[in-house]
Amino acid sequence: MGKYQRGFLIPLSIFILVVMGILALVVARTSEQSNRSFTQELLSVQAFYAAETGAQRAMQVLFFPDATNRAAVDARCVSLNQTYNLSGIDGLNLCSAQVNCQCTYADASNCAPSDSANYSETTTRQPSFYTVTSQGRCGADTFLAERRIQAGAYLEQE
Repeated sequence: MGKYQRGFLIPLSIFILVVMGILALVVARTSEQSNRSFTQELLSVQAFYAAETGAQRAMQVLFFPDATNRAAVDARCVSLNQTYNLSGIDGLNLCSAQVNCQCTYADASNCAPSDSANYSETTTRQPSFYTVTSQGRCGADTFLAERRIQAGAYLEQE
């Protein structure tokens, strides 16, 4: 063996260790980002279901117990601004839904449930259109997702 061939494996092993260390670091960071992405996606799906649950509860508040009295439904819509805590529901832990309702007539004017002229037999009665907006929110701190949905309905006076 010549004197110039001694110690060749030491630099090679150092090079391999450095390259393997960098590769391990890249894999670890990619894995961490993948885990965060999965968690965020899961929270986003939960937030969508929380928003949907809020919209369904708002529709229940609007139309039950009496869906035939348009003035009463209009009044419930105008006063609807509620936040539901959904933590007691399986799959929606750390979730809430904030809902509100907007009521308009066919001519795009806002509903006025206190004005009985809108509901009398002698006037031209317009249907009431309801737009329920529900914002679902899940998670806390760094992991937080929000989704918003709208649901619409209308009611004609019989």
